[in-house]
Amino acid sequence: MVTPLADGVLLRLARAAPSVGLAALTGSGAVLVLSPHPDDETLGCGTAIAAAADAGVRVVVVVLTDGAGSHPGSTAYPPKRLAALRRAEVAEAVERLTRGTGRVLTLDHPDQGRLSAARRRVYCDRLVRLIDEEGVSALWTTWDGDPHVDHRRAARLAAEAAARRPAVTLWRFPVWGRFVQCGLRRGERLYSFQSGPYAKRKRDALAAHRSQMTGLIADDPDGFVMDAATQRHFLETREMFISNEAHV
Repeated sequence: MVTPLADGVLLRLARAAPSVGLAALTGSGAVLVLSPHPDDETLGCGTAIAAAADAGVRVVVVVLTDGAGSHPGSTAYPPKRLAALRRAEVAEAVERLTRGTGRVLTLDHPDQGRLSAARRRVYCDRLVRLIDEEGVSALWTTWDGDPHVDHRRAARLAAEAAARRPAVTLWRFPVWGRFVQCGLRRGERLYSFQSGPYAKRKRDALAAHRSQMTGLIADDPDGFVMDAATQRHFLETREMFISNEAHV
């Protein structure tokens, strides 16, 4: 894990990044969000999800992993119970962001587990089916410059699905990649999205992820809990989106 709140390259670039409008982010159809873990959808693009839902855009959130690796030493929350808790948390978070209009699906891949080529094809096929069934015009996922392996896997899966449906616009949002000394790759463009009136809704959605944001799981001192300063960063800093296309 990177050091939280380090002044990474993207955060420095974001100070001068142009704003992107909702219409450019969504296109004319539905939005499919591929989140590596339950909570990345809120951390990385929660206000954009809320704005899209309020504009009448259908939002479908697909979570790649079960999230059960966050507290490996807990006996009160062994993997099956923790996975069930995190499914409930992301469902609540998306309900709060979209006011009940969003849809959540989970692929339940093991948190940081090996992803074989065959399994990757299965997941990619499912994403493509969802794109077709839901009339998706934009696919949002994590940036492949993020240091977490599951975030990079989500980015690759989304890119493969978008390549099979060229009419879909691909957007990447940095989560932990905000804090690293890794800049944009050739051809990438960084945009910021203003939270507008949706900051409170994002705060309420993040609070739904109790297992990650509070001391709810008290019997694993080495388990992941996001500290208050890092939570404030994600709640108070503009969301960032990366594209390989010009949108302004």
